[in-house]
Amino acid sequence: MRRSASWLLAGMAAIALVVAVVLACAQRTVFRADGFGDRVAATLESGPVRQAVARRISDAAIRQEPDLVAVRPLIEAAAQGILQTEAFRELLRGAAADLHRSAFDRDAPTVTLSVADAGILVADALRRVRPDLAGQVPQRFATQLVAVTGGGERTALRVAERAQDVRRAVPIAFAVAALLAIGALAVAPGRRDAALRLGVAVAVAAGLLAVATDLTPRAVGDGAAGRAVLEVWLRPLAAWAWALAAAAAVVAMAAASVVRPVAVGTLVRRGWAVVKAVPRDPRRRAMRAVAAGGLGIACILAPRAAIEAAVAGAGVLLAVWGLSELLALTAAPQPAGRAARERGAGRAPRVAAVALALVVLLGAVGALAASGGPDAPRVGRCNGSAALCDRPLDDVAFAGTHNSMAADREPGWLFAAQDAGIPSQLEDGVRALLIDTHYGYATPRGVITDLSGDTKSRAKIVDELGERFVQTAERLRQRIGTRGAAPREVFLCHAFCEAGATRAVDALAGVHRYLVTHPEEVLVLSVEDDTAAADTAEVIERSGLEHEVFRGPARPPWPTLRRLIERDERVLVLTEDSAGAVSWIHRQPEVMQETPYRFRSAAEVEAPASCSPNRGGTAGSLFLVNHWVDTSPAPRPSIAREVNAPAVLDRRLGRCRRDRDLLPSVVAVDFYREGDVFAAVNALNGAR
Repeated sequence: MRRSASWLLAGMAAIALVVAVVLACAQRTVFRADGFGDRVAATLESGPVRQAVARRISDAAIRQEPDLVAVRPLIEAAAQGILQTEAFRELLRGAAADLHRSAFDRDAPTVTLSVADAGILVADALRRVRPDLAGQVPQRFATQLVAVTGGGERTALRVAERAQDVRRAVPIAFAVAALLAIGALAVAPGRRDAALRLGVAVAVAAGLLAVATDLTPRAVGDGAAGRAVLEVWLRPLAAWAWALAAAAAVVAMAAASVVRPVAVGTLVRRGWAVVKAVPRDPRRRAMRAVAAGGLGIACILAPRAAIEAAVAGAGVLLAVWGLSELLALTAAPQPAGRAARERGAGRAPRVAAVALALVVLLGAVGALAASGGPDAPRVGRCNGSAALCDRPLDDVAFAGTHNSMAADREPGWLFAAQDAGIPSQLEDGVRALLIDTHYGYATPRGVITDLSGDTKSRAKIVDELGERFVQTAERLRQRIGTRGAAPREVFLCHAFCEAGATRAVDALAGVHRYLVTHPEEVLVLSVEDDTAAADTAEVIERSGLEHEVFRGPARPPWPTLRRLIERDERVLVLTEDSAGAVSWIHRQPEVMQETPYRFRSAAEVEAPASCSPNRGGTAGSLFLVNHWVDTSPAPRPSIAREVNAPAVLDRRLGRCRRDRDLLPSVVAVDFYREGDVFAAVNALNGAR
């Protein structure tokens, strides 16, 4: 009877453990948005899946622009090429996160997986081989990859929604498995018998699960792409199942005296003896020296990887040691007859020890599975440097441009403040854009500013930019006139759009395109807004940039750059005057301290008072250093070359950092190509 009860409890423990493994795997790949997105992106590893997705992208592009049907093979080839890039994987992960939110919203009538900006990547890929064709590809179209609306698929969705409720059952399932295993140990005639039964039961159950996960794609997969998708989704579960079956088989063999427990301590001592022993053979000694030197250089070049490898190795040794101790208990010879009765009193403590070890082991595995477990970082570099990835936003410096939109060679701009336009700034490494928004009307002869609303007064503009600038703008305004004016729009202007203007939606769409093609970059967008918050938000939404805005609270603790990139919340939007009711727009004076900005000479820039508090006081957790000389109406590159010199920048940034006890978050300059603002920012970040 005791043997039968032990077999029953062992079988139930095995079933509970397999259920726990299934739930834990689902927790990692289904119920966590990050894991779900990673699994969706991993499906692109399959050739049939890439072919199917490329066809859908080309179909969506041709629906938007039917004349492209003649060059479908080129578009499909370009689409297949982008599917292997990290940029498209980030798009797909973001779309998967939206799908995840919809799938677990019980009121959602339909669930779709759509990628919105694939056209940007397709056009970018075509630009290298067919520039004439790239301009014809629509960049803003949605590619629907999956749609669940009803029938059997909808039933599966409802099951998935209910399955979300059992996330808390993961640690419970592991605990039940541990209790049942303890019961099997307690009622068995001997420890070896109990371990043998547990090992066999778990090995059989886990082996059946592993075989089922391997066979399912072949049995139910719809075509090559469908089978590939199922294989990707079931691969983690199969790995867990095979690993569990192998471990259980080792326990069973040890209990049956087929294998002996591993003497971890002896192995470690022997290994250390080999390492420290000096070989007599000169060739072996030289090889040992070369290996040691290479390992040392690797540790210097990749200290984090070296630490992770060391910790992982120590973890493996500890796990093997713990399993060996359990096996040593189960493999001990069984007493017989009177000796057994005399030693019966010592059996209970050993069973208790094994039970405690099982509870601790399965409890740790259950807690790890319930939390989702550690994921390997998928982000390699953040703003160009791996060293910045694990730093919070307020511990990173960004190179910025003042009046980013007022650029040399940009059509219609007088009084340029920058060497090149916003797209070139981003390509060169600028990561903070300081722009101004105003209302205006486009006419055949230029843009005129809408001065009818609650806009800046003439006196304020004169105070900021000087009488000469205002007089020039007013003369231009008279020449342009209002004939043929289009409806009012939001433009990027410097107070008067007559002296230079760029449609805000076009400029921000360029920023969005850059972020789509560079998925590991984080930006700060500072808006001196002469427009309503709702209109500012509408322009950002229409440009597509709304998909990348930071949606968390704009205060410490700030997320790391890695976390912002993984969430695809890579643009911190700050406005000077009003955030309105838009949750992802934040008032800059509440978030960011700053320095004065009206310096009339290079000497004033270097004076101690240049680090004094200005707008925002000293409450914000970010810090803007305004670093330019005001020579309104026309900024001067020669002065920018002087104040942007590394020595000048380093001295001032160091002083401001000491005076304000804050790392400069944004270093904003005029003519960013003069001097070397990037070297100064790299020095602040401690990166090269």
